[in-house]
Amino acid sequence: MKNLVFIGSHLGYPMEKTPLGGGAMVGLQLVRHWPKDGSFKLAVLGSGPEPPDKGIDYVQLPKAGPHPAPVKLSELEYARFSRDFEAGTTEWLLAQRERLPPARTCVMVNDIAEGPDLEKLSCAGYPIVSVWHVDVVDYFNKLYLRNIVRPERLTRVYERSRRLGMRWVIPDMLQVVFEKQRNTVHYSDRMIMPSSTMAATVGRCYGYLLKSGEDWNVRMSVIPWGMWRQDVPDEASQAQAESLRKHFQIGPETAVLMTLSRISPEKGLHLLLLALKAVESDERFAGKDICLFLCGEPAFMQGAAYMRTVEACAAGLKRVRVFFPGYLAAPDKAAYFRLADVFISPSVHESYGLNVVEAMQAGVAILASDHYGVRDIVDPSFGRVVHYPSRTKAPERLAAALIELLSDPERLKEMGRAASAAAERMPFSDTARKVLACGLGLLEGG
Repeated sequence: MKNLVFIGSHLGYPMEKTPLGGGAMVGLQLVRHWPKDGSFKLAVLGSGPEPPDKGIDYVQLPKAGPHPAPVKLSELEYARFSRDFEAGTTEWLLAQRERLPPARTCVMVNDIAEGPDLEKLSCAGYPIVSVWHVDVVDYFNKLYLRNIVRPERLTRVYERSRRLGMRWVIPDMLQVVFEKQRNTVHYSDRMIMPSSTMAATVGRCYGYLLKSGEDWNVRMSVIPWGMWRQDVPDEASQAQAESLRKHFQIGPETAVLMTLSRISPEKGLHLLLLALKAVESDERFAGKDICLFLCGEPAFMQGAAYMRTVEACAAGLKRVRVFFPGYLAAPDKAAYFRLADVFISPSVHESYGLNVVEAMQAGVAILASDHYGVRDIVDPSFGRVVHYPSRTKAPERLAAALIELLSDPERLKEMGRAASAAAERMPFSDTARKVLACGLGLLEGG
């Protein structure tokens, strides 16, 4: 029988209480969907103490027992965690070669920076599929270097330093970013990307790794994640929504805006708040009650400092009411989505945007920046996509789109219905089936 070893450092934690991000949720949903397929055996490696679901063969690495979730770690602590998980998963798998022979076992990696040593696994004969949630080089460039150079230039500079034997002068944290991603491209037999733009960026950055005559299209598959259904009774979410309306004094004429993400610099929340300041000054909205829910918790990297920036921007608004509900579990999200007229994703960088599809599924109109995911999934019938020529221009672009949308409440309702219909055509079950086929297709017998 074929085997699939799925490795995800963020697996094994109670997702309803731990804000680990979209990649962790996709990994969790994949391993929960696959046991229904009896054609292979699944083993899951993660760092948390809890199996992802009943009946799943789960191994906690690098060691069993309670320890802080990755979201509680600093940048340097996270780099050490990544190295420990890399060593633990690599050693475990190499020790299982008799039980999990390479000819019948595919290794699927749900993380890049935190993944195993793919060079060692590839040399041992294991076929490898990498599931990409973040292009960490592009993310690092946008978040830390303010996108002053193109990511393909960064990868080529790193490659030259590597060939000159200068890796030792590069801090380990940056090697986690650059070396791990390089090796993921080099040793993956298949790479799964959630958006066509992400695939094109990775292709530009690592074209030098292609063998003569090799085609990226053979090694890359673009599979948008879509969205799974949340098991939340309509009656319960409706009752909670009514309670929230009373609590926040939301009337029939109140315009309700919503975001849902980690509170982190790349999410662009301060840009949205600056845009709302411009909306406040528009005379057409002089008497309009506008309420914004900024849902989510501060990220573990730069989150606390950015939260202070966001709170300061919110305090500068005179009429728009801003609330911070914190991290929302599935029942709470369903209730808040019932309140929303527009869901906003103002991110500077976003690999896909699960929260956008989740809002679509709930029947909410979309306003999003021109990031990777929305280019493939947002249509004018239910959303507006705003291009940022620069961060300084972003607030005015967002403000103009908001003014257009909020000026036509009936149109917003139509857009919400179109969004829900579009989400119905993006079931996660199809995604899980395609990802599984990518892995098992590499094994003997296809």
